[in-house]
Amino acid sequence: MKILICDGLHAQGLDILRADPDVEVLAPDQPSVGLIRELLPECAAMVVRSRTKVTEDFLENAPRLRVIGRAGTGVDNIHVSAASARGILVMNTPGANAMAAAEHTMALMLALARHVPQATQSMREGRWDKKRFMGTELYQQTLGIVGLGKIGTIVADRALGFKMNVLAHDPHITPETAAILGTEWVELDEMWPRADFITLHTPLTPETRNLINRDTLSKMKKGVRIINCARGGLIDEEALYEALVAGHVAGAALDVFAKEPPEGSPLLTLPNVIFTPHLGASSYQAQENVSRAIAVQILDYLKRGITRNAVNFPSISAREYDRIRPYMILAERLGHLHGQLSTPIERVDIEYSGPELQELPLDPLTQSIAKGLLDPILAEKVNLVNAPMLLQERKIRLTATRTSEARGYMGLIRVTVESRGQKKSATGAVFPGNEIRLIRFNTYRLEAEPEGINLIVQNKDTPGVIGFIGTTLGAFQVNIANMHLSRTPERDKAVAIIRLDTEAPEDALKALRASPMILSVEQVKL
Repeated sequence: MKILICDGLHAQGLDILRADPDVEVLAPDQPSVGLIRELLPECAAMVVRSRTKVTEDFLENAPRLRVIGRAGTGVDNIHVSAASARGILVMNTPGANAMAAAEHTMALMLALARHVPQATQSMREGRWDKKRFMGTELYQQTLGIVGLGKIGTIVADRALGFKMNVLAHDPHITPETAAILGTEWVELDEMWPRADFITLHTPLTPETRNLINRDTLSKMKKGVRIINCARGGLIDEEALYEALVAGHVAGAALDVFAKEPPEGSPLLTLPNVIFTPHLGASSYQAQENVSRAIAVQILDYLKRGITRNAVNFPSISAREYDRIRPYMILAERLGHLHGQLSTPIERVDIEYSGPELQELPLDPLTQSIAKGLLDPILAEKVNLVNAPMLLQERKIRLTATRTSEARGYMGLIRVTVESRGQKKSATGAVFPGNEIRLIRFNTYRLEAEPEGINLIVQNKDTPGVIGFIGTTLGAFQVNIANMHLSRTPERDKAVAIIRLDTEAPEDALKALRASPMILSVEQVKL
């Protein structure tokens, strides 16, 4: 498997990848867009940082690409929806550089408060301007943190160490959680007029783009100082320039910009703004951590199917993967069974039950069922990443519920499919030793292995049917590997699930269907 390193990677990560005998690492120095396009069609994975923009047209010419790894936090330079549509996993390393980014934020905050860069430059020019660079303390000042994730949490802890009052806004945490961290959770409209310093630690999304703009700046306290070590597009830079020139904002410290590098930006001309060239993650330790993390994550996914820090698929830890893997196989085969028996599929209802499935993430199982359903239907590649999107495109409704009742089983998956007003149901379980079984088909109870080539024969429950099936298949040189039988409580109908060594020809199926004893015959491959 070829892995393309687009923006450089620390030696530790490269060593991990190169040590794997199944991997060939392509690591050109600062490759051009043209070279990336040339190499990408042969690659199973690519690793980027912030320089390379993974656009939709990049992905159109990447038939073997399975995973894109962002050696860092933000993925706004990756067209995630286009990757998802092509079944390409996108992963990042959100915690590996958290300490570096948080410490850089504190460094910029202190430098901004005490005019460190300006004073340094003044001394280089031979001046001793003590009065000119009068600063402000952090002690008892109010810091507003937008985004209380890993980086924001570290910043909050360090700010509390300076005895600052810390306000925080994050829609994904509760006020109680914020209070445990020693911060006060507030709405943004309450934060703006109270904060002396504001620091941003939120991803760039359509909702957060230009979060700081003319309107929000007008609500801020006069003399506020703003720090951004997150993403450039969070700030309307023209509006910030106007507020700095007007003196409403006392100063700003920027590590990231809407356009990088920010050539020609009027902000570069202002004496009350300090800058660094996207250095938030640029510590030796962070680069080691990020490179090691992305290398291990990519290998785990390519070789074992384990997903960690994926942005377009549920993450599964190694421990969870070992437990969930047999259920994922069962789920996909139940979906595959329905995909061959029902068309067109209009609705899918999934029920997970049993104590083991109370402890495992269900999204990977649901996506396994979706993949199984679509594999027999669609010509294009279907995998766990793009299956939900393809399901939505076909207007197939899907619901999933979880219950604790499992009637003696550790875990059951029941999939019911509706097609043309008719419903079909299949229930599977995982037995000790990770043996998977189909234990119910519609109303029939049985215990069949959902694998290989199978005939599903429904018939009238009368003597001679089994013999007729065996004789007919034998006449066409089709050998039966095993057979599972069940019948209705009324004993008027029965089902036989027959595993075959080879696929039965169409003439054999026609011969079976010609008998008045046979109600239906379906051949499925699992």
